[in-house]
Amino acid sequence: MKNIFILIAFLWACTTLGQESAIRFNNLDFKAKKRNIENYSLSDSKTNNLAIILAQKEKVYGYLYSSDFKKIGEATGAHIDRKYKKVIGYSIDGEKTYTLVFSAISNKRFGYISFDLEKGETTTDEVEFKFDGEQYLETINFENRLVMMSATKNNVLILREFTSDFTFEKIATFQLDSDDKEQRLLRRKSFLTSFIGITKIENRVPNTIERSSKKNKFYHQDDKVYITFEEDEKQTILCIIDLTSLALTTKLFEYPEGRISDFKNHNSFIHGENLFHIASSRDEMIFQVKNFNNEILKEYYVDKESEITFKNSSILQSGSTSNKGKRELKTTKQFLRKITNGNIGLSILKEDENYQITLGSSVLMNSGGVGFVGAPMGGTTISVGGGNIIYTPAYNPTFLSFNGYVYSKAVYINALFDADFNHIKETAFEDNIFDRIKDYKEDLKWNMAEDIFIHNNKTYFSSWNVKGREYHLLEF
Repeated sequence: MKNIFILIAFLWACTTLGQESAIRFNNLDFKAKKRNIENYSLSDSKTNNLAIILAQKEKVYGYLYSSDFKKIGEATGAHIDRKYKKVIGYSIDGEKTYTLVFSAISNKRFGYISFDLEKGETTTDEVEFKFDGEQYLETINFENRLVMMSATKNNVLILREFTSDFTFEKIATFQLDSDDKEQRLLRRKSFLTSFIGITKIENRVPNTIERSSKKNKFYHQDDKVYITFEEDEKQTILCIIDLTSLALTTKLFEYPEGRISDFKNHNSFIHGENLFHIASSRDEMIFQVKNFNNEILKEYYVDKESEITFKNSSILQSGSTSNKGKRELKTTKQFLRKITNGNIGLSILKEDENYQITLGSSVLMNSGGVGFVGAPMGGTTISVGGGNIIYTPAYNPTFLSFNGYVYSKAVYINALFDADFNHIKETAFEDNIFDRIKDYKEDLKWNMAEDIFIHNNKTYFSSWNVKGREYHLLEF
């Protein structure tokens, strides 16, 4: 039997297609026929160590690796109570104590598993904490600290830090505009219920137009949180929170004006310390790059009778929920009509000092009538159309962006620019990192519990092979 497992592991290794393996190990304690494996990757921003947490049913396993991927610690213990359905984030105390924080489906009750990866011990308990008339929004990891964001119905933004005493401590409160209906952190669903009114964007990886076309977004870059609100037909409102000084700054960026008529559709995207604007009507479109001093660094314009001279692809329309089919549109007029009727947006990715920029609009997909169903432990499920669902970890925006990238429907163009936002002509728009991961995944079998994450400024893909009972980590 042991030889069979070795053979299976060898055959699976042959499917890596030459991709360099950073970490690989077996755990024969896992049941080979059980597919309910959980996989979490926790990156230490100070030491560049990496903790890998795997779980199956009642047991959790923690493994700690140094920056050069040598194992330096591990721990095993009991899993948390099943009522805590998703991981919202993690904190790191010292160099070898990692704590995963969970929430119940309601996002009102919290629990944790703390791994002492030096002593080999784990601690599991509930968090003694209750909200004070507010609603959970999101979490961020800053300098190995877990910071939770929540909001009140009066548009007060509250930051809390998860402490070494395993509770949430309030560290800052910000009153945003409570009268402007466009600047709402919470959106009313009914008289009694509301939902989160902002979308978390990880701009170090590709984002679909479907995701980046959301009107209100927030980004975490280094020691700053950026929240953008699109104020209809007027401007983008940018709220900047300095996580070191806990100060709030607000900036206003007026939308571009049409040369032929008023623009009907607007949106923005943040990357670095620049704000990117797109605005369109059926007659014309403008794409602008502005710095945070509101100075226009570059502007590109096209009208319906002209060719789009700053694109590096055809005009594309993704035509199916499985993302297998794309068709080309022939004219600028078609492109402008479709993006103006849809949810306009743009996505920015910097690779090799150049900017890969996608401009277009998302198209609403019919989800086949499937809503939320019970998620696997530690994550959520999202509908991808045709009655299908996929699992994505709640705390990891990188993996969420990837899943959205695979299952997207939009009309768009791709364009390539240098570091000064000059268009790079006659250059193919190369596959990005998500394209490469997607191609690699197609040849994998018996693979599950996938994770895609950023560690030490590099992107990694990890997964669990059911037959070989083996964990595998690759750098892309």
